[in-house]
Amino acid sequence: MLEFWYKERRTLVDFRRGPLGPYFDGFAAYLKKQGYTRHTGQTILGKCCVFNSFLMDKGISRPKELNPSIIDSFLDAYLSDYRTTGPNVLRSTVKYMLEQQLFSYLTKEGVIKLAKPKPVLTRYSWILNPYLKYLQEERQFCKETLKRSNVMLSAFLDVLGDKVTRKQFRLLKAEDIDIYVKQHLKDSPENLRTLVGTLRGFLRYCANQRYTSSDLSTIIPSIPSYRLATLPKGMEDSALQRLLNAIPKDTPNGARNYAIVLLLMAYGIRGKSITALLLEDVCWPNSTIKIRAQKGGKEVVLPLLEPVGEAILNYLRYRPETSFRELFLTVAAPFRPLNSMAVSIIVRNYMDKAGVKMPCSGTRTLRHSWAIRALAHGIPIKSIADVLGHRCLDNTFIYAKADLKTLREVAMPWPERRVP
Repeated sequence: MLEFWYKERRTLVDFRRGPLGPYFDGFAAYLKKQGYTRHTGQTILGKCCVFNSFLMDKGISRPKELNPSIIDSFLDAYLSDYRTTGPNVLRSTVKYMLEQQLFSYLTKEGVIKLAKPKPVLTRYSWILNPYLKYLQEERQFCKETLKRSNVMLSAFLDVLGDKVTRKQFRLLKAEDIDIYVKQHLKDSPENLRTLVGTLRGFLRYCANQRYTSSDLSTIIPSIPSYRLATLPKGMEDSALQRLLNAIPKDTPNGARNYAIVLLLMAYGIRGKSITALLLEDVCWPNSTIKIRAQKGGKEVVLPLLEPVGEAILNYLRYRPETSFRELFLTVAAPFRPLNSMAVSIIVRNYMDKAGVKMPCSGTRTLRHSWAIRALAHGIPIKSIADVLGHRCLDNTFIYAKADLKTLREVAMPWPERRVP
């Protein structure tokens, strides 16, 4: 399979020697199957061939002698003579090619067996790791929330320094918490509600587990938040059409993005629901589409609207053949499912291209737009809540504020002042 990438006999001979020589044909076939372009595939293979030469120079004759530390030794030697303004970028790029592509392939084929990396232990692992496990198993937090909690709590515990030992943590005082929170209020005012909730939950857990002598969660100040205080912003129909017109439908990237944006417009679903869609969730015989539950909401099966079905069919013509069952994948190799952030970026980019200016661009704007339009067309609030995946009906009532026509009908007349 190396012949797919290279034609010169001298190059092929160079690949097929050394400890990795017998496996380069299979690796080349793997890269071709993943859909890499000729330039990218040759770049990856070229770096791996240089790595193979390095192994021969070091006297390594068997793949079983490989370990991740050899990659760092190779990079030190490989980059020693490089004159570049971004050596760290080049190092991380080559390291990714070797670790995540070559070593990953050799591991899957059983050529090498790498030991699982040991978790990094910190001074506060004794308390943070059990708490994160509690959030995952008992509270059923999703991966994104766990990751965010880990980052915030790690920063908090780092500031405490030597006070995170078992003995000193029990002596933790309100002043220690107060200093950190005040500093964070000053430096990062944009995520205060998340910080407050994270710290309160963690300190409450510590009190229940007797890690602290008292419940310190009560000293965390409240961040004012008024229910239904903000009006959801939606897009006008003309702006939605301009957004769709800005997306080309005759390219792999455009066909995928058009289907994604149309799904968001048609059903008001979350970006995360887009990434969770599987091929089997679209039932063509029954003309339905299944939206999986998110954030503790409900799973719903909705009619597959004709324009949405046509957009998905158009995208499937370009969709790469992979083992992934997720509907929407990246258009460049290595093919993998999209994440919710990528979906939001897609929407934001096309809103900018279409000249649509909104206070908050992204998938949430399309979600608000759908809910406001649905309410304006007389769809019951309960049905809107079901489609949006709201577990609690109260979360949907905020959109009633945006139904200005109905509000005007029920508004009381302003009393006139009588002049004597």
